[in-house]
Amino acid sequence: MNSTTLLTSAILLAGMAGSQATLSAWQTEVSSVGTAPATTYFSTIPGGSPILFNVGALSADRSFEFIVNSPSGGISQALIGTQDPANGRQGLKFDQCCNTGLYGMTNFGVIDYNSTTPTDFGRDVHIAFTSDGSSTNMYTDGIFRFSFPTGLIMTGNQGLGAADNSGSFFDVMAGNILGFASYDSALSAAEVFQHNNAFTVIPEPTGSLLGALAALGIVGRRRR
Repeated sequence: MNSTTLLTSAILLAGMAGSQATLSAWQTEVSSVGTAPATTYFSTIPGGSPILFNVGALSADRSFEFIVNSPSGGISQALIGTQDPANGRQGLKFDQCCNTGLYGMTNFGVIDYNSTTPTDFGRDVHIAFTSDGSSTNMYTDGIFRFSFPTGLIMTGNQGLGAADNSGSFFDVMAGNILGFASYDSALSAAEVFQHNNAFTVIPEPTGSLLGALAALGIVGRRRR
């Protein structure tokens, strides 16, 4: 194996290890540190394949947290939502209608709320919505971005990766939801920041990667 091939392999290995390790670290942070989640979904929901998911019997304060990677696509993309009045008749938008390129919230049949924050298309992004019952704060990459003048009222069965309407889905995500958690409380700004860091901070190199890099060094010395 020549040095160029080995370097390419090492870089690919680094990217795979980093991606897997940081997603795993986020899952551990969500499950084991600080506020306990009401529910979690730690499998990928592919774009175009939303699911019906019970977020728990949430009351008063609550939070929803996502790891997402989605391109632009469709007239609107809902991270989560339902048309069912008993479960909130509400949605959280990755791309608010209609192709605004902005994050948003919708109280279906009542009003669309647009944030002033451009949607993060085409990259892994950590998103959190936290609510005290009267307003909802939105964070991306662990940083506060916008406050919506309405509380989160979603509970029970919701479309995840789209909004649900009696078993049919609309406003379907074009890309993937890589992880989700719901909470029966409002996460603090510090917790949101810590959860984002668990996902985005690059871990130490794995043994396999170190071995590949060591081999690359050996090849380099031999060629001299």
